Amino acid sequence: MTAREHRLPGFVELEELGSGAQGEVVLARHESGGVPVAIKYLAPGMLGDPAARNTFRAEAQMLKRVTSPHVARLLDYLESPWGAAIVLEAVAGRPLRKVLDEHEGALAPEAALSILKGSLLGLAAAHAAGVVHRDYKPGNVLVQDGGQSKLIDFGVAVLTGHGGGIGGTPAYMAPEQWVGAPATPATDLYAATCVFVECISGEKPFRGTTLDALKAEHTNAPPPLERVPEALRPLVERGMAKTPADRIWDAQQFVSELEAIAVRTYGPDWERRGLLTLGAVAATVVTAVPLAMLGGALLTPGASATATGTIGSGALGYTQGAATADFMGTSVSKGFLAKVGGTKGAAAIGTAGVGAVIAAWVLWPSGPGVGGESRGGIHAYFTRPGALTGQPHMPASDTPYMDLLMTVTPARVRPGTNLRLVQQFRARTPAGAKYLPGGRRQCFGEDAERNDTVNNYGFGWYESDAPSDDSFGAFLAFYRVPPAKPKELPTGPGAIFVQAKSKKSDEAQPYVEADCAYQSKWTQTFNLRVPGADVLAPGTYLVTTFAPMQITGKRDGVSQEAMGTVNEGSAPIIEVLKD
Repeated sequence: MTAREHRLPGFVELEELGSGAQGEVVLARHESGGVPVAIKYLAPGMLGDPAARNTFRAEAQMLKRVTSPHVARLLDYLESPWGAAIVLEAVAGRPLRKVLDEHEGALAPEAALSILKGSLLGLAAAHAAGVVHRDYKPGNVLVQDGGQSKLIDFGVAVLTGHGGGIGGTPAYMAPEQWVGAPATPATDLYAATCVFVECISGEKPFRGTTLDALKAEHTNAPPPLERVPEALRPLVERGMAKTPADRIWDAQQFVSELEAIAVRTYGPDWERRGLLTLGAVAATVVTAVPLAMLGGALLTPGASATATGTIGSGALGYTQGAATADFMGTSVSKGFLAKVGGTKGAAAIGTAGVGAVIAAWVLWPSGPGVGGESRGGIHAYFTRPGALTGQPHMPASDTPYMDLLMTVTPARVRPGTNLRLVQQFRARTPAGAKYLPGGRRQCFGEDAERNDTVNNYGFGWYESDAPSDDSFGAFLAFYRVPPAKPKELPTGPGAIFVQAKSKKSDEAQPYVEADCAYQSKWTQTFNLRVPGADVLAPGTYLVTTFAPMQITGKRDGVSQEAMGTVNEGSAPIIEVLKD
């Protein structure tokens, strides 16, 4: 246990998530409130070791480069005489390692493909930032209740082309890792393919029980194609090629090939079924407390490892707990930001990649009075984005999407209580992009004057049950439970609208050439005084900034069914007490 004098001041620790020779990871919350975070501390005994500090600091620097809904997000890095700490978002999920260990047999092909796709999207974000993970394995993948996955632990990550010396987990190490060659994106894609084989067959690709045996198999033995469905063998054959040059280097290209094969083999609905199946399997693991257990080996720099451990500097492996949601996204047109959020306006929004399913949760106070915090949100995307954007070859992985995270405090209120809802918005919208057969993207830039690129589409909340009088201004909508259901998005009638004061901050929407897309974000804060029982009778309510809580696409002559519009998540929940 890290001594108090080496802890971050001002944080209340809720749970220890794991510990080892290099330190420990705890779930904590700032004493002033806010969402839980995972704090990774460097062990006090290593604070005086410059090499250990450099390794710890390098992990934070790697994480800072990577921004993706499929990667656990760095919130802060702090280092001073008292110690060193990496502060990360807290993720509600189970390690894929634990899911595979507790699940009997192989996963369904669609579920295995969903894991591979999510992992590839996380790796693609890392590679785009010039970072190679080097230790992709089931213990470093979190599976959430909705089936979405998130990549964690960049303790042995390096910049592309660097990383001399042996490092990684033997069961998934690429041939070049065994000889200490520089790491490349192809190194990570080899490991991801190995994990895919394990998911779909129920066994690791190679069965050696010693380091020498595993080295021989990974460097010389052919991939175990006989254990993989025939239609999926080309993915494994390319992903596990012995020479990096013969593998797929581009994770986005790998995703495109995966999706083409998956749709052809399992139908256009394969991913939805895969995520549902995977979520159902994950939900059977540690169901009583949805905090992921600590995974991975905990080794000091230079420590040796067994065939199932981790080789190399291997900074503390961790798995986080507590609910959260990720937000990466964009807008279609400049100047739209001021028109959206808590009003009856519509937004033209979009982005690339599918984010995590957003789950509502409530942290009630210890007593029966006012207090606590509630959180929820919505994630919207399209399974057939080409129908929305007018690009028939656009892959599902490039779908426009929008994420809104809503945090309500307090979660238990009385009439007269000051209620605050903070809404964080993230979106990313493809623009100036043309998609060729096979899903390959050409980017012509922000100001491209072409009629064959992504254009003429909208995405947002276009309907509202709020009063039609524009003077009504900002509002919060309250849905009574029942008939509203806590774990579903409230889309029916019957919302009670209460006027609120609203303020936006941190608005931005730059165009990112590398993504051929706009990125958009804002934070909007709503404040109101809870009305009396004549408006909000005592009981339980879902709270949202727009009603119905539903996001749709907009393109002339194209239905929501044709676009494959999907809305996932749930609203924050509050309890109104008697006065």
